[in-house]
Amino acid sequence: MLPRIALLSEILPIIFYLIFLKRNRGQGLWVIFLYCILSFLTEPFYHILGANIPQYYVYSSFTIIEFTLFSLFFYTSLHEKKFKYIPLICAVIFYVVAITNFKKRSDNPFDSLPASVEAILVISYCILLLYEQMKDPTVGLVYNTKKFWVIIAFLLYFSATLFLFLYTGTLSEEQRSSYWPINNFFEILKNILFCVSFIMKKHYNNPYAMDNFEP
Repeated sequence: MLPRIALLSEILPIIFYLIFLKRNRGQGLWVIFLYCILSFLTEPFYHILGANIPQYYVYSSFTIIEFTLFSLFFYTSLHEKKFKYIPLICAVIFYVVAITNFKKRSDNPFDSLPASVEAILVISYCILLLYEQMKDPTVGLVYNTKKFWVIIAFLLYFSATLFLFLYTGTLSEEQRSSYWPINNFFEILKNILFCVSFIMKKHYNNPYAMDNFEP
């Protein structure tokens, strides 16, 4: 039941983004929209391509594309030049790990190592972007911004599933089915938070921010 709800929940951000399209323009949220579409299509592709292509390669390809979208979103969201180098460096590290791991075919369909590295790097991105937003004088209440809810969605999801991804490769099929509801639950929560972000009105500079006062 929970896996079906998790799959259906992936449709909601796509619908709300399109309904409130005007509110979501010009803030880099189109990258998250593409990610939601990719996430929704992964399961059908898994079943369609699984007969001809090893399942491991399907998941590995999804992880690589997924991380590319994450890096693009965080790179465009960061404002300080010294911070923009971090996603670039992290991307190089991830691609080295992912491509090396991609060449090693595994009997386990889930790419545990790249997914774990991805989770660690995305958590780091989230902390960095939250830190920058909290220091931004033009942001009055950080939770009034659309990007805040996207960041929280990623932070909660990857923090909760990091160790699950890390140890999935060592678990049996029975153990994996017992622990995977953790992923499904936080997948649903992540999609709900995406919907919150897409529904919110655009954030405008705080008129009471210190930078807006003339001496």
